[in-house]
Amino acid sequence: MAAADRPLFPLPADPTGAQPTPPGGYLHLPPPIIDAEFSEAPRHLREHLWVLHKYRWLAATCFGLTFGLTVFATLLTPRLYTASTRLELARQSPIQLRLEGNVLRLGDGDLSANGAATFLSTQVAALQSRDLAERVIRSRGLADSEAFLDPGPRRRGRLSLSGTTLRLLRPRGLETAPAGPSEDGSAGRGAVDPALIDRYMRYLSVQEIRGTDLVAVRFTTPSPSLSAFLAAAHTQAYLEANEEARRADDVTAKEFLGRQLRESREHAERAEAALSRFAAEHPNVAINEEQKTVAQRISDVSSLLSKAEGTRLALHSRYEFLTRPDGDALAYFLGRPGIQKLHLAILDLRAQRAGLGQRLGPRHPQILELRRQEDEIEHQLRAEVGQEVASVRSRNDAAQLREEELRRKLAHLGATAVELRDLGARYQLLKSDEENAYALHASLLKQQMETAVNSELAASNVRVVERAEVPLHASRPNMPLDLTLGVLAGLVLAVGAAFFCEYFDQSVKSRHEVEGLLRLPTLAVIPNFALARRATARALHARGLPAMADANGAAANGSGGENGAGGPSDLVVLREPWSRVAEAFRSFRTAVLFSVPEAPPKVILVTSTRAAEGKTVGSINLATALAQAGSRVLLLDADLRHPRCHCLLGVDAARGLSSFLAGKVELESVLQTLDAPPLSFIPAGPLPVAPAELVGSARMRQALTDLRGQYDFVIVDTPPVLPVTDAVVLATKADAVVLVMKGHGTPRELVRLARDRLALAGARLLGVVVNNVDLAWGDLYFYDDYYRDDQTPPAEARA
Repeated sequence: MAAADRPLFPLPADPTGAQPTPPGGYLHLPPPIIDAEFSEAPRHLREHLWVLHKYRWLAATCFGLTFGLTVFATLLTPRLYTASTRLELARQSPIQLRLEGNVLRLGDGDLSANGAATFLSTQVAALQSRDLAERVIRSRGLADSEAFLDPGPRRRGRLSLSGTTLRLLRPRGLETAPAGPSEDGSAGRGAVDPALIDRYMRYLSVQEIRGTDLVAVRFTTPSPSLSAFLAAAHTQAYLEANEEARRADDVTAKEFLGRQLRESREHAERAEAALSRFAAEHPNVAINEEQKTVAQRISDVSSLLSKAEGTRLALHSRYEFLTRPDGDALAYFLGRPGIQKLHLAILDLRAQRAGLGQRLGPRHPQILELRRQEDEIEHQLRAEVGQEVASVRSRNDAAQLREEELRRKLAHLGATAVELRDLGARYQLLKSDEENAYALHASLLKQQMETAVNSELAASNVRVVERAEVPLHASRPNMPLDLTLGVLAGLVLAVGAAFFCEYFDQSVKSRHEVEGLLRLPTLAVIPNFALARRATARALHARGLPAMADANGAAANGSGGENGAGGPSDLVVLREPWSRVAEAFRSFRTAVLFSVPEAPPKVILVTSTRAAEGKTVGSINLATALAQAGSRVLLLDADLRHPRCHCLLGVDAARGLSSFLAGKVELESVLQTLDAPPLSFIPAGPLPVAPAELVGSARMRQALTDLRGQYDFVIVDTPPVLPVTDAVVLATKADAVVLVMKGHGTPRELVRLARDRLALAGARLLGVVVNNVDLAWGDLYFYDDYYRDDQTPPAEARA
């Protein structure tokens, strides 16, 4: 429930009389808790458009300045003309001879896309080199050409394209000029001024065409003929430089191959002589076959040695086990048939003797016979085991002798192999040297022949796809593009300026924003007096009626004269009852009358956040509207610091509320009855020393109690909330508090701070009145056409 719906409630009479009835018959309940948090709702498109409409003159100014500067800069920019030549740069010449077996082919290395991109980047860098620019300047005599040194759109100088190549590259539209430097470029062999090269490089632009092997060479100069001439001359210089480099490479290759051929032939002859001398020193040695035989024998002996070593190790470990004191030889040879048979016989005799020993006794002949047989068999078993151990020892000794013999044999074969390997290595070295020397000589000879054939082909990997043409229109400035960018920049700057101002505008801008910020209803929206009067004057002019007399057309709802004299023009409800401003105050009256369903509040305090927000004008016009409705109304000027009500009403303020609160006079003596407007009025009186103590005194409370019983409504005009505490002190004694704020003027934080101070003091906040807004703010927008077209002020008001 809103705060305006429950500030006051009628108190039923107590029949016992034990509970006293408060003055006025109202129960003053604690104010409802107001949520101080505020989160701004997302804006709709119409609200953004309204921001642009609000700052339309600022946006239009920014757009006009930006677009005008763009047009001005475009018109002042010197005209430049661009001519271009397109070249196809292949990694290899399109004409290739299939000559295989070359020593080295660098062009066949990297055929990937990365290699192609690297090649194009290299050629672009070559086209942008300062050496190539110097070549063009020197060969074409540009250092002495007026067309190059001082170019212009109508400048004609000494530009000559000569040579066989440039007859194919001559730009379309370029007239034949007088003969220039010689074809061999011998003119101007001296050093070129770096400043000329810098000028040339500023004109030049080389760019790869994405996805192709094409490169565009562009020249942009103030002269169309110069641009086309430089594009053609630069292309010819690049072709000539490539041809000279190719010829230099051919000469270098021929000289290199000739020198290498002589050296390889001499080396082959020396290798052949060395091999012949070695064969004469070792005529009876078949080195290669002997090496193969010895190697095979070493391999066989090594294999036998490995097997013998394994056999010897097995026998040695077996012998070591059998000869240990704790070794069990019987268990090792138990798998032999003879030993196994004897062992089983001993076990059988032991079993028989054990079975008969309990029955016959140890001295029985049969027992003794069994024991004798057992001893005999055990003797045979030990003899068999001893023979097996001796056999193992013999085999171990034999295996050790065999291993030693194989080792000696392997050492002998190794020494023989080393000797033969040394001879074989020397032989193979001499033979390989001879073969390599003759192979290198043959390869160089073949390469020399193929290089000579390729050098005669003279095929180029550069092809002119599109030659230069004399431009007919300037490339810079680009008028359509510049104007389009100017329009876009102007729109961006205009919109940005509008929203920039809107972002830093911390004032309240709509009814919804007021209610969302303060959690209070908006009781009324009061338009700016001057704007409303101008709108009415325009409507009268459109109808052919005379304009109204405006006593204070520049007034802004009392905001310009809070401390001044004011004037009758602020009493719009009385002076201009037909106006939309008066209708807004009547809406204010209606909201107050219906704020509580049972009965409206009687003592209404009107205050504001800070000075010059129109609270005094609002108080007087609200009191006038209530009085015109037939109510008994008292207007009490409680602003004891800067009173203004008496100035607007034109009454004497020699004695007033301050005189009564100071105890100098009675309340009835300061009460004044007015005819226009028809209400009672108590002025503020002389300025006291301590106004806050006076308004918070017991006499002030008693005065409000008495006045509440005499009048239907008591309208109290107070100082602002934030500068002083008078309004907060009086707010606790009033039935309702109306907070006046200046639309598009009062910062949000100040409004919230004023609301919080009143709420913390226990004031009963009725709502907010938004003052001094334009005619499109809030509810005024909806009935603006109604007042402009249907309402006509009376004739005496237009006089």
